[in-house]
Amino acid sequence: MQIKRARRHGSVIATAVVMGLIVFVSTEALAEEFRESLTRIDQALKANPNHVSRLALVACRDRRQRAAELFNSRQTERAQRSLKFCFNLLGIPAEIAQQKPTPPETEEQRAAAAEALRARAARDFDRAVTLNANVERGLEIYRGCAACHTPEGWGMRSGIVPQLAGQHRRVVIKQLADIRAGNRENGAMAPYSSVEAIGGAQAVADVAGYIDTLEISVENGKGPGDDLALGEELYRKNCKHCHGERGEGSNDEQIPRIQAQHYDYLVNQFELIRNGGRRNADPEMMEQIQRFERREIRAIMDFVARLEPPEALQAPPDWRNPDFAQPIVGR
Repeated sequence: MQIKRARRHGSVIATAVVMGLIVFVSTEALAEEFRESLTRIDQALKANPNHVSRLALVACRDRRQRAAELFNSRQTERAQRSLKFCFNLLGIPAEIAQQKPTPPETEEQRAAAAEALRARAARDFDRAVTLNANVERGLEIYRGCAACHTPEGWGMRSGIVPQLAGQHRRVVIKQLADIRAGNRENGAMAPYSSVEAIGGAQAVADVAGYIDTLEISVENGKGPGDDLALGEELYRKNCKHCHGERGEGSNDEQIPRIQAQHYDYLVNQFELIRNGGRRNADPEMMEQIQRFERREIRAIMDFVARLEPPEALQAPPDWRNPDFAQPIVGR
C-alpha cells in the first residue's frame, strides 16, 4: 500500500515538473518573440522605411515603451495590443513572413490598379450610405475605436489621432469605405475597420451614425497663432469655396468638417495630399495646393484649427461621454 502511494506521489511530482517545464519553455518562447518584435520596431523607428510622419514616430516610441512596461508587469495581452498599434502605425507587418502584394510595375498597370481600388471603394460607399444607421449598434462598434479616438471622439491634441466628433455621416462612410478598399492607405486604421473587425456595410453605416451624434471639442490642438491674418487670407481665397465659410464642409458632397480639427493633424494631411500620399484626395485640390509654401500651409491650418462649429454642436466644458461610464478595457 505504501509502495502504491509512493508511486502515485512520485507520479504527481513528475507531472508537476513536466508542466512547470512546459510553462517555462512557453514563457521563454513568448519573451523571445516579444524581444524580436521590439527589435523590429526599433529598426523601423530608426529607418522609417514607409516615411511615416514625425507625429507617428513619436506616438510609436511612446507606445513601444508602454508595451515593454506592460510585458514586464506580465500584462501580456495589453503589451501585444500596444505592439500591434506600433506595427500598424509604422506600416510594417506584425509577422516577418507577411509580405505586401507586389505593386504593379508599369504606369498602365498602376493606373488600372488605382482605378480598381476607387471603383471598389465607390461600391462600398454606395452600399453603406443608403442604409439607416442603428446608433445603438454603432456605439458597440465605436467602443473598439475609442481606445485611440477617445470615448468622446476628440482624438489627440498632438494630431496623431484626429477629432471625429461631429464629422458628417457621409464623410465618415466615405473614408471608411476608402480605407477598407485600399483606396486610402492607413496602416493604423486598416485592421480595426476591416469587414473581419466590425462587419459589412451596415456596420459602417451604424458607426458613422454614432460618430455623427458626438459633440465637438473646441479645446483642440492649435498652432502658434503668429500668422493668423495670412492664414485667413489664404483660406478665403483658396479653401472657402469647398470647405465653407467656417470650415463646416458638406455632408451631401462628402466634404470633411475641418473646423476645430487638431492643427498638427491638418498640417500632416495637407502635406500628404500635396505629396501624393493620400490616394483618395480630390485631384483638383492636389493641383491647387502644389504652390503653397510651408509657412503658408501652417498659417492656413492654424486659422482653420481655430474655427469653431455652431454652439449647438459644441461639447460643454468638461463633458464626458456617458455611454462610456465604465472604463475601456486596455487603456
